[in-house]
Amino acid sequence: MNKNTSYFNTYVFLTTFARSLLEVFIGTILYKIGFSLHEVVFYYVLVMGFSVVLAIPCSHISKKYSNKLLSIIGIMAFFLLQLVLNFITKEYYYLYLVAFLFALYRRAYWIARRYYTLQIIDDKKNIGKKYSIVSIANQLGSIIASYIGALLLQYFNVSIINIISFILLGISTYYLYQIKFKQEKNDIKLNLLETIKCIPKTSILHIGCYELQLVVSYLFPLYIIIYVRDTYTVVGLINVIASVASLIFTYLYGRLINKNKNYLKLSIILFIVVRILQINSYGFQLMIFSFVIGFITKMYEQSFQKENILLSKLFEFNNYNYVYEMIQSTGRFIVFLVLYLFVSEIKIMLYITLCIIAIGIFIPFKTKSLHKNSVVMWKK
Repeated sequence: MNKNTSYFNTYVFLTTFARSLLEVFIGTILYKIGFSLHEVVFYYVLVMGFSVVLAIPCSHISKKYSNKLLSIIGIMAFFLLQLVLNFITKEYYYLYLVAFLFALYRRAYWIARRYYTLQIIDDKKNIGKKYSIVSIANQLGSIIASYIGALLLQYFNVSIINIISFILLGISTYYLYQIKFKQEKNDIKLNLLETIKCIPKTSILHIGCYELQLVVSYLFPLYIIIYVRDTYTVVGLINVIASVASLIFTYLYGRLINKNKNYLKLSIILFIVVRILQINSYGFQLMIFSFVIGFITKMYEQSFQKENILLSKLFEFNNYNYVYEMIQSTGRFIVFLVLYLFVSEIKIMLYITLCIIAIGIFIPFKTKSLHKNSVVMWKK
């Protein structure tokens, strides 16, 4: 493992630990201070709407300045978000403020992190091995963090999390600035429409369906709070169990995505079935299915990422990253907007989202460009 990989994995571990202390609980915090389920879903509509808009300036910062600067913007947005949650009240303007900061944090952090991930994974023959290493660093950061965050929220307040998070994020910036890659300097401009033309339409659908997992991840803690037990610790425990299962899968089977066989369709089928079982279980059964869903979610992630990374290597990075961000944010925005306007029962929201994800079962993920000579293609 070279120095860049070590520094990046340390950065991933520290930032994931800091983020996981609070991120999964934001929707439940809003619900517990008095916002209705309908209003919390509206908050997620705002988050995804802001994400669509912010993808453009964040991509420009990534290309024109640096991904390190973009990472710092994301870290600062997350820290400001935590400060706001210290004094938030049931006022609508807080929904807009929290949604904007959350969207800015996610877009800036993930555009930059995806850039570094693709720089680390520079060998098409060892995608499984290299992606697994990054994935393990991420999972180690999240395994106990969400439960620690749950305990701190249950028995103390957000300010304690602020202090821990500030220290970890501060240390992470040191490792971020130790990463040394040659900045991609080229005269290729950001071109959304041209890049979309070059990506197979079925692959665009796959990206959109895959990224709807996040909708399920945001809604499921609310389901737990409303129907299972009104405590942060249960939500945190479920996340710990799922994270342990994901780590086990990555350690035992992560290199499977180097093989020629594709497990993408199988993983989607299993993901849908196990999620439905998890939604309809309680007590010990809920914990069992939470373990299984952690295992299956990682299988889905790694199967998808094999295809996505192969496709991304054909394009100039900033253009592909720009389009990827627009696809995922727009898809989530549309789904949350539909749920907000037409659905009032959280179980139905989860079922509808799973049905849309299931579209990926019936379409191929193509890893070839439709226009090989396009200006947005990466020239070797």
